[in-house]
Amino acid sequence: MSRRFALAVLVSALLCGTVRPAAADDPAADTLVLQLHGPAQFEFAGYFAALWKGFYRAEGMTVEIKPGVVRGAAPVDPVREVEDGRAQFGTGGVDLLVRSAQGMPLLLLAPVFQDSGVMIYYRADAEYPSPASLLKARVGRLPATDMLDVELVTAMRGEGIDPSRLNSVSLLPGKTVAALADRQVDAVPGSAWEFPWLARQRSLALKSFDPADYRVEFYGDTLFTSQRFARTRPDVVRRFRAASLKGWAYALDHADEIGGRMLADLPAPPGISDPAGFMRYQAVLARHLAGYPDIALGHSNPERWSRIEATLADAGALLRTTDPDAFLYDPDAAARGRTGLRDGAIVAATVVVVVVIAGAVLVLRRRRALPPPPQQAAAEAPAAPPPSAPEPAPGPVPDPPVPAAPEPPRRVDLNAMLQALEPEIRQRVPPPASLRFSLLPDLWQARVDTAAIGALVLDLVSAANADNEHTDDLIIGTRNYRFDAKNLAETPGAMPGEFARITIRDNGRGLSGAALERVFDPSVTRRPAVAAAWPLLRKYGGFTRVESAEGVGTAVHLYLPRAAADAGEEPPPAGRRYRSGARSTQRRSRSLR
Repeated sequence: MSRRFALAVLVSALLCGTVRPAAADDPAADTLVLQLHGPAQFEFAGYFAALWKGFYRAEGMTVEIKPGVVRGAAPVDPVREVEDGRAQFGTGGVDLLVRSAQGMPLLLLAPVFQDSGVMIYYRADAEYPSPASLLKARVGRLPATDMLDVELVTAMRGEGIDPSRLNSVSLLPGKTVAALADRQVDAVPGSAWEFPWLARQRSLALKSFDPADYRVEFYGDTLFTSQRFARTRPDVVRRFRAASLKGWAYALDHADEIGGRMLADLPAPPGISDPAGFMRYQAVLARHLAGYPDIALGHSNPERWSRIEATLADAGALLRTTDPDAFLYDPDAAARGRTGLRDGAIVAATVVVVVVIAGAVLVLRRRRALPPPPQQAAAEAPAAPPPSAPEPAPGPVPDPPVPAAPEPPRRVDLNAMLQALEPEIRQRVPPPASLRFSLLPDLWQARVDTAAIGALVLDLVSAANADNEHTDDLIIGTRNYRFDAKNLAETPGAMPGEFARITIRDNGRGLSGAALERVFDPSVTRRPAVAAAWPLLRKYGGFTRVESAEGVGTAVHLYLPRAAADAGEEPPPAGRRYRSGARSTQRRSRSLR
């Protein structure tokens, strides 16, 4: 009994000492700096709420928030502050996408506002309700690098209008309201965060239209960090993001409290004659632009970012696109990484415990495993088997069995399929062009024919390479997507259900709007492999989408239904199949949430 008791104690000690949750990363010992891109106004209230309500402190972080505009000082560039290490986090708009494409290794953590709030304003006694109507107006134009002007240009191009046809009047930032009030211009782009309030101070009545009515809607203020910091301090990034979003929820739910403290503790934004009224105005606007509470704070749609990027490229704001996976933060991946580490520790501990228990059992049963004494062996010996019966005489040979019906396609690990195809894919992408894989580790399995889908991928790679210049890139990625009644409209051409997606993305010549409209027509398409993809994926209950813009590149998305055995339910019933999966940045389109 003493031996058994000792083994039990050993096993208990191992269980208690080994299967213990992994400790969280140590909090940052130094102060983290958040650099804003504007003055301390309600546009940034969530970060101050996270600071004042102790959400950062609860995560073990000391945080300093620095305004980007201070009276009497030059504006601060948050991207440069983060890149040079003077700040660890910053805020910005869609211009962050442009800076990423220019080579800045940024990581976009969470768009707080689903709408940029940029509008085209004109006096209430005029009528310029659309991009086309601006051809009759004197339009105030900011420098080409200013995102307000970029939003104007993308709206014009969305309607197929060359912005160079505008009767443009060059203006400096900060002078747009005065130019409109003094009738130097008839219309001008402006931000809803300040423009209407400043116009009210001048007793200027306004009308406006939304550029997003004529192309994809741009995201608003977005929290970001550097990719370098995210690699070295991933847990700090995760916790800072979570605390910030918690602060935003508090600020939007308690606007009077947070706004009142901002008025009491922070300097008033420059040029505002009624700070309290301005704070209340921005609090209402913030809730509207965030879509709160209908849309989760920080919600980010990679396909919407891709469309924004293509729109910016079409407007000349950036020369080439980048891979969204490189600059978009995936909070689910961070959670999966933590879960994987924890599960790995638990599995390792379990293995150790099982080995110890097995060893204990073997020790305790050692005597029973020895050969029995001769008398016991004889007593336990089995009786001799009876003589075998004679074999029956051979009869007629039976007919061969009827072949069974072919089995349905088996569940396929699409990542493994793509990795097996890598040597053949690389043969189709000769250097110096580059090939990169971006495969989701926990990709859902699909029930398809591996040979057919593999051949399709190779054909799509060949077609993409034919459209590429020798120095262009090819990216092959996989992702999981779930479409339901709430988000189905976000992705034109999508079907309800759960899908594993394969994307073949190139940075080649791209397709014109007319060519994109005919991409699925096998008689006229420039890419027969794309036309062949549609009926093949429909056979498996999936669908195909194509995104393209001239001079930017093309992305072909293959959506394959998640295998029912993984999803825990049968695939959604076959319904209407949408073939209009192609889209262009030149098309009029509402936002993708």
